[in-house]
Amino acid sequence: MTKEKLKVLCVEDEVDIRENIAEILRDEGYEVFEADNGKSGFDKFLQTSPDLVISDIKMPELDGYNFLRLVRENKNVRNNSTPFIFLSALGARENVLKGIELNANDYLLKPIDFELLMAKVKEKVSNANLSNLNHQRVMDNLKNQVSVVLPNDIFAYLDVVSQTAKSLQDEPYGPLPHRGYQNDFSKIYINSLKIRTVIYNALDHEIIDEKLNASENIFCCYELLQEFITGLGDKIRQRIELGNINPHEQLPKIKCDRLVILEALRKILSQALKIAVDAQVKISLILDHRQQLVIIFNVNSNQLKQENIDLTQTVNESEVLKILDKQNLRFEIDQNHKDSAILTIPNYRVIIAK
Repeated sequence: MTKEKLKVLCVEDEVDIRENIAEILRDEGYEVFEADNGKSGFDKFLQTSPDLVISDIKMPELDGYNFLRLVRENKNVRNNSTPFIFLSALGARENVLKGIELNANDYLLKPIDFELLMAKVKEKVSNANLSNLNHQRVMDNLKNQVSVVLPNDIFAYLDVVSQTAKSLQDEPYGPLPHRGYQNDFSKIYINSLKIRTVIYNALDHEIIDEKLNASENIFCCYELLQEFITGLGDKIRQRIELGNINPHEQLPKIKCDRLVILEALRKILSQALKIAVDAQVKISLILDHRQQLVIIFNVNSNQLKQENIDLTQTVNESEVLKILDKQNLRFEIDQNHKDSAILTIPNYRVIIAK
């Protein structure tokens, strides 16, 4: 199996320097992504989830400090602890301290010593790998302890219950006064076997991994949508409406990777709004008859009605599905109403309050 390349994002407005760094990194076997300022660097960060960032400080539009701040302080960013190496011609003590305060991992002055840079890259990647390994060891230790906290003789108790119920079905003490007793003994026997299966499954490491997935969260999808829309720029936010939910209806929470949902939302809305300059998107949520949570995107535009165009012309279903496939979520443009698209969260990810 081919080993996946480590990803490095190089953010530098000086083209020659950026290309030199990228070339050296690629020669060393890294997958390299490039950006020419902090703003485009942050967009590239969201798209690629790099293992390491090398960034200049003085750049147009958004400098390195604010780029780092966006990454570190944004809870909607995956890998916001990704190592950062700053590059700068600034050597003043206060500039170094500012980078440290923002949790930059290292600082390298220009002109760049490329041997020193590569040594720092390898060191940061190695430290990050070690940190991930330690985290995995902690998770493995927790999984192993699950079986320890259960009483050792729990299966012995279950054996007594199932064997007794099975025996009573044979009427060892004479005929039972009513056939209902047989049914009840049968239920006790079957459910004791089910309890045993549930416990075995709870101890299975693969199932524990799925239930304790560190990238998944339990959250209210409606609140996530509110937060997402609030964080958009004024011009975009004015073109999006989040439908109100019935105050008497409590939507369930979902267990999902919220960053996958956010990434899909960015893609769907950016493509949907491109369909027409007057396009407005209304977002609604419903819980369907299968207990699935459904997010509906409905586009309204006079231009659409006049020119007879629809979402299939701007929204790329396969791109959205590629994002959502990480969590087995579904997305489709409504074939009957092509001004609408549907994102479906399956029922096993929906948590109904009991």
